[in-house]
Amino acid sequence: MAGRYRRSSLIRFLGFLRPYRHLVALAALCGVVRYLIPLVLPWTLKLLVDDFLLSQRRSRVELHMLMAGLVGLYGVYAVASYWRSYLAGLAGHRLIFDLRLRLYQHLQRMSLSFFDRQKVGEVVARMTTDIASAQNFVGAAFVNTVMDLAAVSAIVGVLLLWHWKLALAALAVFPFYAWVSATLNRRIREKSRAIHDQLQELSGEVHENFAAISTIQAFTREEAEVRDFRLRSERFLNTVLSNVRLQSLALGATGFLTAIGPILVLWFGATEVWAGRLSVGTLMAFYATLGLLYQPVQRLTELNLILTNSLAAMDRIFEVFDTYPEVDDRPGAAVLARARGEVVFDSVTFGYDPERPVVQDLNLRIAPGETVALVGPSGAGKSTIAKLVVRFYDVQGGRVLVDGIDVRDFTLRSLRQNIAIVAQEPILLSGTVLDNLRLGRPEAGWEEIERAARLAQAHEFIQRLPRGYETELGERGARLSGGERQRLAIARAILKDAPVVILDEPTSALDPESEALIREALRALLAGRTAIVIAHRLTTVQNADRVVVVDRGRIVEQGRHEDLMRRPDSLYRRYAAQQLFLAAVA
Repeated sequence: MAGRYRRSSLIRFLGFLRPYRHLVALAALCGVVRYLIPLVLPWTLKLLVDDFLLSQRRSRVELHMLMAGLVGLYGVYAVASYWRSYLAGLAGHRLIFDLRLRLYQHLQRMSLSFFDRQKVGEVVARMTTDIASAQNFVGAAFVNTVMDLAAVSAIVGVLLLWHWKLALAALAVFPFYAWVSATLNRRIREKSRAIHDQLQELSGEVHENFAAISTIQAFTREEAEVRDFRLRSERFLNTVLSNVRLQSLALGATGFLTAIGPILVLWFGATEVWAGRLSVGTLMAFYATLGLLYQPVQRLTELNLILTNSLAAMDRIFEVFDTYPEVDDRPGAAVLARARGEVVFDSVTFGYDPERPVVQDLNLRIAPGETVALVGPSGAGKSTIAKLVVRFYDVQGGRVLVDGIDVRDFTLRSLRQNIAIVAQEPILLSGTVLDNLRLGRPEAGWEEIERAARLAQAHEFIQRLPRGYETELGERGARLSGGERQRLAIARAILKDAPVVILDEPTSALDPESEALIREALRALLAGRTAIVIAHRLTTVQNADRVVVVDRGRIVEQGRHEDLMRRPDSLYRRYAAQQLFLAAVA
């Protein structure tokens, strides 16, 4: 099964090579010319010894012509070497560009559930390390294998024509060579796959560690993390060294066998010269040609190791291609132009693990332009409800409707273009303030951008930045405070001008001053839009048109803030009392 999968990966990989097959063919042709030209040198040596030095049957003029012709041939050799290297590199890098782009596009379409299961560092390893390993197949193994096989075939033909008995002596070691290669390559293949898997795991751990470096330092976990990293690195090192030992054993064994061949030729050839059945020049030419034979044979062993590593990388790359998004466009999905903003949950059931529902038989209608606050304890399912509207996940029972149509009947792109999200921890990308604001509307003009920033209470602090709107924010906007990042996220949502807005705990981690600014920005954002607000703080909830209290994935009560507060047995009232008590203690 594994062997069939590897062959499938290789065939699929070669499919990416098809647009550049002419480049590979030309590179292989130049390589064959490059490796066949040196065959002239042993023949020249034979002529020099037998016709010029020992018998002197040829003139000096012929000697000069012979040497000049040899120099000219090696000029062709230099040109062929250049084009072989350039064309092989061109094909390899273009193929890898296409493969990396296709893989990136595929990953962009993957559902959130895929990234829930995979560490970011592991995904990055597939994009970088594995693709680089696969690139060696085109740059070295594929083109060089074609060249070396052609060279070996030509050289064997020449040797058989010159002296078939010496040729058989030279080839006597080949069966042993093939057996050693086949035996060791299987084990090397297994180790190569283990190396790729462990490197992916190590990359994932490193990425996760650095993303949480502030937490690690706060809990003084630096030394413990170093110890853990050392243990994982030692395990990876042991696997790598085990593979190095196997590869070294393969090279040593095949090197020994390829050295035995010339010894057998000299042994048998010397007896033939003594018997008068072979000239000294022919033996010398044969021996020189034999060096040209074993050079590509030895190189084929090294290329086979490269191929083995490349196949392991190809398997891992196509494993990602064979993982399909769980949330995707249905055939014939419609484009949602501009939604009115009605959102309906019709008997919705969903669980990240289908056996353990997070949302159960949920029924809720949100009218166009209505602001609904979802309130409840942590783990009640509030954020999950919001994610189902955007189709980050698909429901397992019931329907989510926008303007009366199941969201699964819209294209993902058009649905999400109608929804703006402001998260508790807004994600800002590396780039300038302007780049981040334009995420929702790349074509937005300067006046629209500045208006959105002013409405979000962000324009003034942006102006104070070193280069204003052209200031680089760094990774995840690390140079800004939490309130500033939140106001940029709100400005981005205002600029997007989507009819539906989802606010996930927008003020939960802010100080009072920042919260006051955010509340002003939120009023501008929510004006005339349908809004789902996930909140803990009463200040965020009080202005909502309706409060929906969620507990264990179900709606337990709903109504206006004032009405719920007047109910003596209201869960919301108890929840609000706890909030007021905590605020007083703080």
